[in-house]
Amino acid sequence: MLKVDNLKISTLSEQCCHLGEGPLWDPVAAALYWVDSFGPSLYRNDFASGETQSWSLPGKTVGSIAVRAQGGLILAMDQGFYAFDPASGQTESIAQPLAGLDGLRLNDGKVDPYGGFVAGAMNIDYTRSENCAMYRLSPELEVSEILHGFTCFNGPCFSADGEHLYVTGREEGVIEVFDYGSAQKPRNGRVLIDHCNPDGATVDEDGFIWSAQWDDQRVLRISPQGTIDTQLEFPGQIVSSVMFGGPKLDLLYVTTIGDEVHGVAPSAAAPGRVLVVAGTGFRGRAEPVFTG
Repeated sequence: MLKVDNLKISTLSEQCCHLGEGPLWDPVAAALYWVDSFGPSLYRNDFASGETQSWSLPGKTVGSIAVRAQGGLILAMDQGFYAFDPASGQTESIAQPLAGLDGLRLNDGKVDPYGGFVAGAMNIDYTRSENCAMYRLSPELEVSEILHGFTCFNGPCFSADGEHLYVTGREEGVIEVFDYGSAQKPRNGRVLIDHCNPDGATVDEDGFIWSAQWDDQRVLRISPQGTIDTQLEFPGQIVSSVMFGGPKLDLLYVTTIGDEVHGVAPSAAAPGRVLVVAGTGFRGRAEPVFTG
């Protein structure tokens, strides 16, 4: 396992989140989006100017976001999927897959290589009940449940060819890999790696998985065979998710928490900010956009 030295770590902005999540690089706009799940708030940092915009969202929690090909964003917020217009700040409900399921909310999500947005549920009170599912919002704006058995759906990301889905939240301390492909439904699940503490994740240009390790103060680079390749350390921080960005896709953005969540709290001097890591020696790939 390689431990990368001589990293240059800075903060993206002075914005502090209670629960920073969902970093998403938009290569067309050259900007990074992220959320404070407990704000709930949405942020956008312009790479060229360094300026950060913010929007207060109307719900109670926001889990994840996706860039929409026709403009604007898709939000996985509270119990449903919403369209969001950054120009007006308005949201519009698309579907409510968790309607009537008290105690659940939508959490992490990603666009799959086929243009659909997948997101999954979690228990608001953080119980270990395996009563949460993964949903797919199709480009036709239809929602289907595609996998069940999660306590807290987290860290979805896909191989570049769309053949594999990596995800966590069905078994504690485990990242699973599923066949995905043109069927756009997970199947043949198996353990990729266990004895870890996975949260948000992304896949780099070489097909390796980068996984934020909740309460472990580190980010791991994991091979498609489940071997830890590289470790980055962030003393005192509770890291929640990761995303490559920047014009060359060679900057690693790491979201963190600013206050106690899940019974853990950061000890770093300036928690809750987005960290920008240069000098990893690796590059990401552009995330697909939602085509609906």
